[in-house]
Amino acid sequence: MSQNEMLILVTVVGCLLCILYGIYKRPGYFFVLLGRGILCSLIVYGICSFCRKNGLVSPVDLNLISIGTGALLGFPGIMSLYIIGIFLV
Repeated sequence: MSQNEMLILVTVVGCLLCILYGIYKRPGYFFVLLGRGILCSLIVYGICSFCRKNGLVSPVDLNLISIGTGALLGFPGIMSLYIIGIFLV
């Protein structure tokens, strides 16, 4: 395992532990994450469908990373995904 893979693994495990601790302390937080994830996935799906219908390429696809970003950060996370996607394309 390379050094970059180890850094990513440590970061992901740390984030997951923080999220699980938050859910353990406040069980209602799970439903907040679930609701935000569903709402943000609908937003990303709507934007992807709109772009596809008009012949454009959407910079963000609907995948686990975009749903997770939307669940944790909400609408600002989705906006930052699109801004980063536009600058990278």
